[in-house]
Amino acid sequence: MLVRGKVIGEKVTAPFEILKTKEGIFLRVELPGEPFEYSTDCSCLEPLELLGLLLPAIEEEIGEIKGVFVEETVEEKSSPLGRLRRILRGK
Repeated sequence: MLVRGKVIGEKVTAPFEILKTKEGIFLRVELPGEPFEYSTDCSCLEPLELLGLLLPAIEEEIGEIKGVFVEETVEEKSSPLGRLRRILRGK
């Protein structure tokens, strides 16, 4: 599963992508300067649960969080490795 959206902060809007596979979950938030990335080999969390747990760390970078908006949820049939490669390349 691939989830895309935006975290709306006081200072900036940061796009995010979360990839969940059988092997684990990977989160990437495009922050000014350097992306915030986190991954775990536990696939027990849902994508937005992981984002919720990491919001305090993201909030330090973008200021007070005004909202989180999900723009797209895709249940992909391609291989997990192929999806991870696309996320890491920023596509």
